[in-house]
Amino acid sequence: MTAQSSFFADSGFSKSRKRIPPVEAVCSIARRLWPSKTAINLASRAEISERAAKLWLEGRTEPGADALVNLLRSDAGFDLLQEIMAGSGTRWWKEFRRGVHIAELEAKQEFLRKQLDALKEEM
Repeated sequence: MTAQSSFFADSGFSKSRKRIPPVEAVCSIARRLWPSKTAINLASRAEISERAAKLWLEGRTEPGADALVNLLRSDAGFDLLQEIMAGSGTRWWKEFRRGVHIAELEAKQEFLRKQLDALKEEM
């Protein structure tokens, strides 16, 4: 197997893998993040009309590429990306998630270190 074919074999482009339709991922995240006023919140982040967001939520239409990009660039972007990539075994996704987890743990560690330092100063 060549280096290029190896890359594509691990890229997630395989036709045999199941994929989550974007509209299902978007609607799942939207309902979880904004259980009330779901369509309004979705519309504002995707930069679409509230009517278009309602049609997505009803399963009657699907998001276009521009709307998906807007959502990925919003405060809900990482949640959406995780939903879209759920079950992906691609190397780049695993490495990215691991990097995010490390950064989160390091931030928590720093927060706790500051709390410990403050308590020690009080002694």
